[in-house]
Amino acid sequence: MAIAGPRLDSPSAIGDEGRPRAASLWVATLVVVAVVGGIGIRTGEPSLLPTLALVAGGAVAGVALLKRDSFARLFVGHLLLVTAGSALAVLVVVGPFLDRALFVVAACALSLVGVAAAWADVGSDDVARAVKSAAVTYVSMLVSAIVVTVLLAIAVAGRVAMQWVTGPAAPLWSVVGFLAVVWATAAALLIGYRQLPLRQLTPRSRREPLESRLERVHRGLRWTLFGLPVLGIVLTVLWTWGGFGSGVRQFGLEALFRGLSSPFVVWPLVAVGFAVALTGTLAGAARRLTRQISVESTRSAVAMTVGVAITVVGVVWAVLLFFGLVRGVPRLAWGLTTSGAPVAALLLAGPLPLFVVGGAAVLADGLELLPTRATGPAVAATGLLFVAIGLGGGEPILTFATVAGALLVWDVSTFGLGLTAELGHLPDTRRLELFHAAVAVGVALGAVLLAAGLEALRSGAFAGIGTAGGAVVIAFGAVLLLVPLRG
Repeated sequence: MAIAGPRLDSPSAIGDEGRPRAASLWVATLVVVAVVGGIGIRTGEPSLLPTLALVAGGAVAGVALLKRDSFARLFVGHLLLVTAGSALAVLVVVGPFLDRALFVVAACALSLVGVAAAWADVGSDDVARAVKSAAVTYVSMLVSAIVVTVLLAIAVAGRVAMQWVTGPAAPLWSVVGFLAVVWATAAALLIGYRQLPLRQLTPRSRREPLESRLERVHRGLRWTLFGLPVLGIVLTVLWTWGGFGSGVRQFGLEALFRGLSSPFVVWPLVAVGFAVALTGTLAGAARRLTRQISVESTRSAVAMTVGVAITVVGVVWAVLLFFGLVRGVPRLAWGLTTSGAPVAALLLAGPLPLFVVGGAAVLADGLELLPTRATGPAVAATGLLFVAIGLGGGEPILTFATVAGALLVWDVSTFGLGLTAELGHLPDTRRLELFHAAVAVGVALGAVLLAAGLEALRSGAFAGIGTAGGAVVIAFGAVLLLVPLRG
């Protein structure tokens, strides 16, 4: 049986556990889809299945893509993890505490996650890797947001300072402002030029002269940083008390000194310093990220890239929102607020429940609460059992059908896993799988019909038993169902 779309796992031959055989897993998938879709239709929410399938599938695909090596797949995987994974984690962690209906929805999502994890062959090691990568992305997003905020504050302060320097002022303050700009430019050059790949881009025969020139430049910049403040203090003292200011006025040199702080002089210096500092910082960061090229370093670099990209998108959103508010475009401001605020809240708070869910999964695996070979089917069956618990005894037939679906999912999945472990994925075992699935489905349907008959008898002849009678019917049918399915 073919799989729709590219495979997210890479099973090999005999002995590779991998995911269950395709036919068995398809039967388990159809059972979960039928149960979740039936609950959605029964409760008047037909969009329940496609919505949860989109979120659960995106989260599992993000975890599975983190096993790849290419930049594009890792980028998409991290992006799906911090968006769909965060939404899924919020639903699973917060939903059960808010409402009983949300408890059922969260359990349905858990069952879909189990099926998707079985298809993608996602295990506890993959979940641990995903939690680590999500943490790197989250920290990168927060750090980049803080850096953007600091840079914005520096830009505002710099603009105010430049307006003061280039504005009309006394000759003394023009000279002091010019010296301050030169000092800041020298500091930026000293920070940035040492990170530039000047030596690597120079031929070997010219590297020694370049080294000596760079050493002289470095020495000159250090003397500049030390000497300009001293020069400014001495010049201020001479200008104020030494008669230097009167001499400037006497010879008509005030315009010359004021010209030192003109925009035509100041802005080129600022541009050179900013360009060198920015280029050097980016070159140094790229060198550190690519110093040890490995799968882990690539994954960490992509995780940080995703965090920075999310911050950049947030900055663009904030700029557009500011433009809409300032320019008086209410539709733009309202649209950005209603669409961006929930996404921003999800990206800021959603990873925290994601860490909780991922940590719980890793802890459960460490305590051996989940079977090593059948983590996905176990999660799917457990999710359906939680659905049955959420439904309660108010609808015994639907509840028992959900329990039967959970047992059926576990039975056909473990049968397919046994074939995978013994035969691998190469032999054609579809007829054997379908025969086992047909028997299991027949037993489950017969048990559901028997439970329906018992419920009809209870509601008719024994109508006074009440809700407790429905619970007895569910428990009795589940016990009977265990015998032929596992027997």
